[in-house]
Amino acid sequence: MSGSGVKEPARILVIKSRHIGDVLLTGPLLSTLQRRHPAAQISILVKADCATIMEGHPHLSKIFVFPQRQANEGSIAFFWRAWCWLRELRRSAFDWVINTTEGDRGVITAFLTGAPRRLGLRSKRRRREKWWRRPLLTDIVYDIPGSRHRVIRNLDLIGAGEENRGHRVELTTTAEDWAEVRRLLLAQGWDGQQPLVQVHPPSRWMFKCWSDQGMAGVITHLQARGYAVVLTSAPLAVEKQKNTEIIKLCSSPPFDLSGQLSLAHSAALTAHCQLFFGVDTAPAHMAAALDIPVVVLFGPSGVQLWGPWPNGWSGQGTPYPQLNGVQWAEPHVVIQKNWDCVPCGRDGCEGSKISRCLQELTLEEVLPHLERVLEQRAVALSG
Repeated sequence: MSGSGVKEPARILVIKSRHIGDVLLTGPLLSTLQRRHPAAQISILVKADCATIMEGHPHLSKIFVFPQRQANEGSIAFFWRAWCWLRELRRSAFDWVINTTEGDRGVITAFLTGAPRRLGLRSKRRRREKWWRRPLLTDIVYDIPGSRHRVIRNLDLIGAGEENRGHRVELTTTAEDWAEVRRLLLAQGWDGQQPLVQVHPPSRWMFKCWSDQGMAGVITHLQARGYAVVLTSAPLAVEKQKNTEIIKLCSSPPFDLSGQLSLAHSAALTAHCQLFFGVDTAPAHMAAALDIPVVVLFGPSGVQLWGPWPNGWSGQGTPYPQLNGVQWAEPHVVIQKNWDCVPCGRDGCEGSKISRCLQELTLEEVLPHLERVLEQRAVALSG
């Protein structure tokens, strides 16, 4: 990393202006910063709905949250509140600020902190950059070409992407959160003993979803194997409705906690499950962070960048070397069509908001890999 010879930082801020999964995968960067600078206080700045996911991280001193406009809040009132928030951020007197995304919001905020050293990412693939962005940062870090997981790309910002250290994504849960989830499950008829499997069918982007028939088939299969299936989703109406339609196709209804769990409660549920099955969305990253085996279906998204991180993996670049197809990064498996057009990175085929690579994925293509994970999990627990 450039800038050798500068004084040892006492306070470091990492900015991640993205969604839950992106924020969670920032954890190894925080841990590496703490290892390199053991006396430094490490803070993170995230969106409001992502703050909970970082609570309890062992190498994080403080969580800052971007201000957001409240209901019925006028422009002047919001501007004043945001200005007061920014003054508090500046009073923290950060020595380094590391912006982990390419958006304008993070770059501007990094500059406004007044930190003497401000690092940020720029892609060499971008032909143009807004003229005013470059002076806002003191250190530009160009992305390294090739297949690199998001965890590794975050580490590239401090020149640690090639360190072979078995990085871990951290997520903590509490007994209190599990007690509430347990209460909800018992109210639905769980006997308190039957092994649990979490199934999470929807995504906020529906073009990432599998067929309802396929999901119902997996649920039926798991139930026949003796597992209690728990269906989850975000509180969004469209996600809850998708789960309702899936339940209608099941021969025996699973337990349904769709839209009922906070992030903390969702993590507590996942931590007590034998397996996570779902699509490319934040709960899959949460399960992987908790060392719960993940079987996840990918469509147009790039697995090499976004596959569930296997804690302890110490290879180079990405634990998913193939462009598509079925890939294992023990204990996780990603199932994706090996079509030439996959991954396309688009929101569905030809603007349809429907991804054929997911909708045409069959139950017969999924079940053998699900069975292998179940068998490996049974062996691990018996040992």
